[in-house]
Amino acid sequence: MIYSNYNLKSLNSFGLDTYAKTFIFIDKENDLLDINDTSLSEKNIILGGGSNTVFVNDYFDGTIISIRNKGINIVQEGDDFVILDAFSGEVWNDVVSFCAKKGWWGIENLAAVFGNVGAVAVQNIGAYGAELRDCFMECLTYNPLKKEWKTYVNEDLNFGYRYSIFKNQKELEIIWKIRLRLSKTMKINNSYAAINNKIIEENLNISTPLDMVNLVTKIRNSKLPDPKVLGNCGSFFKNPIVSESHFELLKKKFSSIPSYEVENGVKLAAGWLIEQCGWKGKRVGNVGMHNKQALIMVNYGNAKGEEILNLAYEIEKSVKNKFNVELEKEVHIIL
Repeated sequence: MIYSNYNLKSLNSFGLDTYAKTFIFIDKENDLLDINDTSLSEKNIILGGGSNTVFVNDYFDGTIISIRNKGINIVQEGDDFVILDAFSGEVWNDVVSFCAKKGWWGIENLAAVFGNVGAVAVQNIGAYGAELRDCFMECLTYNPLKKEWKTYVNEDLNFGYRYSIFKNQKELEIIWKIRLRLSKTMKINNSYAAINNKIIEENLNISTPLDMVNLVTKIRNSKLPDPKVLGNCGSFFKNPIVSESHFELLKKKFSSIPSYEVENGVKLAAGWLIEQCGWKGKRVGNVGMHNKQALIMVNYGNAKGEEILNLAYEIEKSVKNKFNVELEKEVHIIL
């Protein structure tokens, strides 16, 4: 279905009251035929659940393609593994719950992450010691301009921290479905301190993936706001990575600075940096940083995209001044 001047407020988790010049709903494969030279514009955006998207202006003078195809299909199953396809319009957390209830391990630490399946490959979502790339096999895409289907395997996507090649698309490619390989053998991932500490503190018995889903969901809900109550996009900034020499200088000045060793340096906690700059719980007009998690920017009501960008700029500037660290936005900014 194609619409003109379509209101996007219910289709972005920040709850921004924005309109799109042209809006196309894609529910099934035949709907892809609606994407053509007539319906496309100079600016074209593929929208999933809108959970990582900030519309800067009140009007998007272009075309938005919303992918809503559904389905979770088992492709192959063995004694100790299962391979499944999940279509892009599925809610990611529904897929996690489905797999956990089946007893399949691999994505349980990624529970309660907002958004749809298609976006998880774009973003290489990660949480609590796990990333999508750990179990991602391939994805099927469609290029509406070339009328071409293409399969990308894990290595093709050049996965990195909150990154895949789809993050900066040069061509319009729709991720139609993704393929995952999960395990039937118990593989508890308690490498993340918050998970391991909770298991020890409460003497929890994690014996099924559903146990882990419930634990992760409980932890996330305790500190992350529900976007249906307070509009937000989850983590607004990436955790920055600095060189070891830079970190040593920071450690001398800020002894309690949390850090995690990674291949190309030291990863810092963006939320901690922002909190140290006094932004946690601070409100500026209609927007502010959440009082339980300084990494989450929230819409207190009727926020404009411009307000969000202005606050982000002030936070970036203060972190740069205090720590000489550059923050990078994790959200997708739509101009």
